[in-house]
Amino acid sequence: MKRAALVTSVFLALMYMQSPKAADARLPQHKKTLSQQENLIRVLDGAWGSAAPWQIEMLLNAIADEMLQHFPGRRLHPIVVSYSPGGPAVLFQKGPGNEYQVMLSARDQNWAEYVYEFSHELVHILANYERHAQPEYRRHQWFEEMLCETVSLYMLKHFALTWSGAPPLPETSGYAPALQAFTRRALSERHRKLPAGVSFEQWFSKTAARLVSSPYMRKENELIASLFLPLVEQNSDWRAVAYINAGDPPGGPDFREFLVHWYRSTPRHLRGFVEESIRVFRFDKPSELEPVYAAGIEPPAAPDMHQIRSSASPFLHQ
Repeated sequence: MKRAALVTSVFLALMYMQSPKAADARLPQHKKTLSQQENLIRVLDGAWGSAAPWQIEMLLNAIADEMLQHFPGRRLHPIVVSYSPGGPAVLFQKGPGNEYQVMLSARDQNWAEYVYEFSHELVHILANYERHAQPEYRRHQWFEEMLCETVSLYMLKHFALTWSGAPPLPETSGYAPALQAFTRRALSERHRKLPAGVSFEQWFSKTAARLVSSPYMRKENELIASLFLPLVEQNSDWRAVAYINAGDPPGGPDFREFLVHWYRSTPRHLRGFVEESIRVFRFDKPSELEPVYAAGIEPPAAPDMHQIRSSASPFLHQ
């Protein structure tokens, strides 16, 4: 009799653990382990399909936790995330509590798409995207878009390796094969590779002017991102990204001038990442000059502005 009662008790306990109430009860304890900044990300109700906002919130906090490890000491204002069928974006306008406002178009339990989209928008935030509100900062915005794509690939690879053993969502280790397949497809797309018999220097010399004219040449950005991925993987410190939009931008279309400006705006102890980025484009290292900002000081952000959502939106990942 006691054995039957014990079996019944265990069965009911297991049933409870699978229930929504049990999931809600587990959520606060699990969330505390996810983000270096408590209450960093909040997901609003919306047309997320079969994905619950608390599940999305846990995943996005796990993404932020991993990415902030590459930006030691960086603190962010809270981020509010909402669903938008129009595509992922981060708005110029902050929320009433100075929160960043991010929109995602991923739905249901397609977790790889959340990783891909949110990683992209979070890099914009860490690169101090607000300065794109001023037109003179948009000339070489394609480079920032390319870095966003690069880090999205990095995050996909990271979770493809770790999801089965340490899933960011409870009881979803079985999703690991789907995430791995999504990542393999993204990395193996044909347009991410140089045409046969064409060097990067040849390809870029023909493409650079078009990149300046539009930051949203997706295939071209993704090809360069594939070349940048090893640099991101081999450097654990990405804080130099915060200085891409620092200071007064160069007025001309010359891309090397833009890279030199980034180099000079970055504190000396963080310039290694910039130097390696410059080498990817086969340019020489800039001459040594004092940085625009002292070490440890983040570049200033532009005033909050309303974003005009259109096909030319600087924060719509197309």
